[in-house]
Amino acid sequence: MPHMAELNAVEIRNVCKIFGFGEFAFAAVDEASVAIRQNEFFTLLGPSGCGKTTLLRLIAGFEFPTSGDIMLNGENIAAMPPFKRPVNTVFQSYALFPHMTVAENIGFGLTMLGRPKQEVRDRVAAMLKLVRMEALAGRRTSQISGGQQQRVALARALAPQPKVLLLDEPLSALDYKLRKDMQIELKRLQAETGITFIFVTHDQEEALTMSDRIAVMSSGKILQVGNPREIYDAPADRFVADFIGETNFLKGRITSVADGVADVDTPVAGRISATVPQDFKAEGEVTVVLRPEHATLCPPDQPAAIQMTGTLENVVYFGTDTHYHVRLSDGETLFTLREQNKPLQRARFAEGDRVGIALEANAARVLRN
Repeated sequence: MPHMAELNAVEIRNVCKIFGFGEFAFAAVDEASVAIRQNEFFTLLGPSGCGKTTLLRLIAGFEFPTSGDIMLNGENIAAMPPFKRPVNTVFQSYALFPHMTVAENIGFGLTMLGRPKQEVRDRVAAMLKLVRMEALAGRRTSQISGGQQQRVALARALAPQPKVLLLDEPLSALDYKLRKDMQIELKRLQAETGITFIFVTHDQEEALTMSDRIAVMSSGKILQVGNPREIYDAPADRFVADFIGETNFLKGRITSVADGVADVDTPVAGRISATVPQDFKAEGEVTVVLRPEHATLCPPDQPAAIQMTGTLENVVYFGTDTHYHVRLSDGETLFTLREQNKPLQRARFAEGDRVGIALEANAARVLRN
């Protein structure tokens, strides 16, 4: 029997969840497999309807898999009722009791579990300190803000010391500034408690900011698992590249490959070098991905630097950076660039200007189509 530290917190093994029957049947989760480590902040990321919340509900026990196994610390819990699983869930709607105080809400689950009164008081005090809500312990939850309610919901879920905490888009109802603050708070809580967090979101920035690792899902399948840098810089396929951040796609044909780098002939950029995925079959038409921040605008009369030329169609100022949209020389491809703004920097180019585009070394990557 492996030592607990060697066991994964959660393992999803070939899990399938089918809803409906006959011609109306569909797989909400389709042969998903992933191992989630102890004390990890793990995120299930994907668009609406991709199966991420269904997978979370399968772990919680609110749904049962059609096939496959769900392991928690080495024990198969696929058929275990939810109240017997050492996991807790924080939902989009916090489901707090408005007639109860903050402290009573936090202690409610412990009281229902029959814990001694002194233990409940001690745990409530510890949770109030953890989420920095000691001053509001006696206030009703109907009298506190949305961000404070979110902290209470987290404290209530953490109070019984679950092995795993499941979070189903808990920040979606908050405004942008508060959501950013709570992202930092969630990461702090996970680090301080050492509990495995499994977080569901459709927000790419949220996933990249908070996660140790991310699983990107589409149509019930897990397409790629990796840390934020791997997911962003080395996407496995076009869906992952397109879903995570802004991306440029160029069509091309590989002419040669050596040491993991391919020479690719493209209609709009000529020959460019691009890294290739492992075990990639270098043949036929391919798609090359280029992130907007890995390209730079320059005057069109710098032939040694430029890879492409086009007309600047749109300039969008975002404060921290500026986005440029360039219609390339083929008249069809719209290429996006993103450049960091510097203090008192004047715009170098204006809409309608003819511009060149220079690419950073090692910026391009070949995708599996």
